[in-house]
Amino acid sequence: MSQVVVSTECPTCSGPLDFSEGTNAIRCPSCGSTLLVTGRKQVLTYWVAPKIRADVAGAAARTGRAQARVASRELFFVPFYRLTGHDFQWQDAPPRPAPEREAPSMLFGGGAADRPEIDIDLGSILSWGADTLLGPRAGDIVRDALGEPRTPPRPIEPISVTTLRAPKTSETDSTVQLLDRYVETSFPAANLAGLGVASLGVRTLALRVSLFEHERLASLGTMVRIQTDEVAALRQGLAARGFEHVVYRQVLGRILSIIYFPFWVLELSEGAERWLTVVDAVAESIVQSRAPIALREALIPQPGGELRTVGLRPLVCPNCGWALPLDADDVIFFCPSCSRAWQIRGVDLVEMPYKIAGIGPDTGPPGAEHLRFWRLEAAAGSESAWVPAFRCRRLKILHDLATRFTAKPPVYQAATGERPSARGCFYDAEDAALLARFAAAGRRLTPDAVKAVADDEPAFTGARLIWIPFKREGQSLIDPYFGLALQEALLD
Repeated sequence: MSQVVVSTECPTCSGPLDFSEGTNAIRCPSCGSTLLVTGRKQVLTYWVAPKIRADVAGAAARTGRAQARVASRELFFVPFYRLTGHDFQWQDAPPRPAPEREAPSMLFGGGAADRPEIDIDLGSILSWGADTLLGPRAGDIVRDALGEPRTPPRPIEPISVTTLRAPKTSETDSTVQLLDRYVETSFPAANLAGLGVASLGVRTLALRVSLFEHERLASLGTMVRIQTDEVAALRQGLAARGFEHVVYRQVLGRILSIIYFPFWVLELSEGAERWLTVVDAVAESIVQSRAPIALREALIPQPGGELRTVGLRPLVCPNCGWALPLDADDVIFFCPSCSRAWQIRGVDLVEMPYKIAGIGPDTGPPGAEHLRFWRLEAAAGSESAWVPAFRCRRLKILHDLATRFTAKPPVYQAATGERPSARGCFYDAEDAALLARFAAAGRRLTPDAVKAVADDEPAFTGARLIWIPFKREGQSLIDPYFGLALQEALLD
């Protein structure tokens, strides 16, 4: 997925500070202070500064229309929703029955109506020789070409076959299949069909945004009103376009944000004709060359009100005030002083319980790499679940691990002594619950049963982090319970 770069200033030294959207902690390159980025899983607001002036936009709008006159120019900041996440889907894709294929009658002699019909597996035909398929004379031709001795002709027993068929598959035999992908989409947050811009598109590949400042935007142009609420935006962003037969899905690590993007809207006239031209205020490109004048009425100004944006504060332990180790993508921070674990939740750090699994008398084999799992405590009527907390570039592996560990929960003893290092936590407890429900749905096998999970999803009352020691063998990490090998390169 492409990442939006956020540009701001360090609250400690006012030096320039850049970081990727979704980053949870950063270090200032000027003063070296470590900062917590607050607002995780909230809808945060950013804006993009215009790059071209009004006169440049007017010249671009008049390209090819030298006689046209620019009657007015106005800069509008149009809001776009942007959504990213890790998408897990169970799909019902019933296999199509293989088409029947009639064998040419010249191979076997006679017509289809002369002989009883039997089914022959296509795989068995591979064992037939040239004599069987083409007759003895053709077989001799093949042997001559290969330099092999001819064999005396022998009578061929008649074969009662008129149709060759692949093994049949019933249309009613349908099971669910797993599809995983990375979601990245953007769309206008206002009803502006006449604008001619359906999304931010490839702009996100190199987009730099700033933290939202209402006064700054208001001084430059008009902020267009947000007409789609967060619930509707999330539903629209998660719409599985191009994917049919989706019976159940969960999206982890979701980031929904608002980006105000600048457009110049210019009124042009030529004789009695009047129209609007929309110009991208960053790329200087025409996005709508001839829009109706009524478009200006649809660009309703945004009323006052607070829109959330990123906050920055020192990254320190809420218990003892010690500096927390920096890991930009982590959602859990471990204090080296008081040994407490803290999960970022909105603008706060919330303490999370954890244990280190001991294998035998030690915390693991020499050189072990500890991977963190969430152990979710079940509510009444549900079962406990185990879900990976670490990131893996192959999303299916996360599901497979959750299914395996939940089906047969590891038995361990809490290790004592010095806390070992471990892979970071990319998924928080809320994401773990979503993946646990997805894995539980997949065990139902049939589409109707999977759909029923939506009405009977497992509930969890608590979460605890467990550090599991994986043995390193070459480029792989081997789990101590099932012997499952993970490619270490996929965990970076």
